[in-house]
Amino acid sequence: MGIPIKKTLDKIPGGMMVVPLFLGVLVNTFFPQFLKIGGFTTALFSSTASSTILALFMFLIGSQIHFKLAPKALKKGSLLIVGKFIVGAGIGILVGKVFGPAGVLGLSPLAIVAGLTNCNGGLYASLASQYGDETDVGAYALLSLKDGPFFTLVALGASGLAQIPFMSLIAVVVPIVIGMILGNLDPDMRKFLGSSKLLLIPFFSFPLGAGMNLTTIVKAGGSGILLGIIAAFTGIGAYILLKLFKEEPIIGLATGATAGNAVATPVAVAAIDPTVAVAATIATAQVAAACVVSAIICPFVVSYIFKVSSNHKTIKKSKEAAAV
Repeated sequence: MGIPIKKTLDKIPGGMMVVPLFLGVLVNTFFPQFLKIGGFTTALFSSTASSTILALFMFLIGSQIHFKLAPKALKKGSLLIVGKFIVGAGIGILVGKVFGPAGVLGLSPLAIVAGLTNCNGGLYASLASQYGDETDVGAYALLSLKDGPFFTLVALGASGLAQIPFMSLIAVVVPIVIGMILGNLDPDMRKFLGSSKLLLIPFFSFPLGAGMNLTTIVKAGGSGILLGIIAAFTGIGAYILLKLFKEEPIIGLATGATAGNAVATPVAVAAIDPTVAVAATIATAQVAAACVVSAIICPFVVSYIFKVSSNHKTIKKSKEAAAV
């Protein structure tokens, strides 16, 4: 008899994503040299591998989107962006207005906004493929605008100094669009490509984790952990908006993790606005900690709400059937 690895992973909320990701964090923390030995090992397991594998994942997901569903994906993407921004920026601005630049509990407005307005697209795409449909994953094309310091600068009142990264958005959209074209041209290709998409989840999850380090949590202290916990629940804004617009809302909670690229945001903001330079150093460590903590907690949040919602729907259907 074999070891029931997959059955065990299936019992863990978001296990196919969380476990490989956490293993990546552990390897990068305690055995970083393993990721640098070169050859196929580095190509498959190091943090640089995540972009290529995630791009292929986007291509496969795109092949499953019918042209008629594209507008719905864009609609969901817009709601995800707005919902996430309102919550993240709202908390940061509120802290800034009430407590000033120093912030509260060791968290400056810069750290809060940088950590809470950003979104881990890879984690979102993985959760969307497990708990949503093709349009939920396709919404990632717009959600990618969350990368970089743009929304942080907007929230801090410095949006006039930033530029929307249109080319970055186009770069994300291209694999999805090519996949869509191929899938719509040939139903057999859509079926063939669709059977492969879930296979890639653990393969880009491990490299994502390999770009994180447990020591960042230690350096950031309790404030960094607190920021990560808060970040894990910021998807509530997107959840509410999706529900208001009559869409399945659970996937909105998948926006509650901070992406690794957010670590560079405080420094980028400080380069434009030197008045936050001192806060940027501490904020960088705190945001890095938030990336690790939120990436671990967010899948559990999504899985739990999904399970509760599914049970509620089952009970409701049973009552309706009994009434008939």
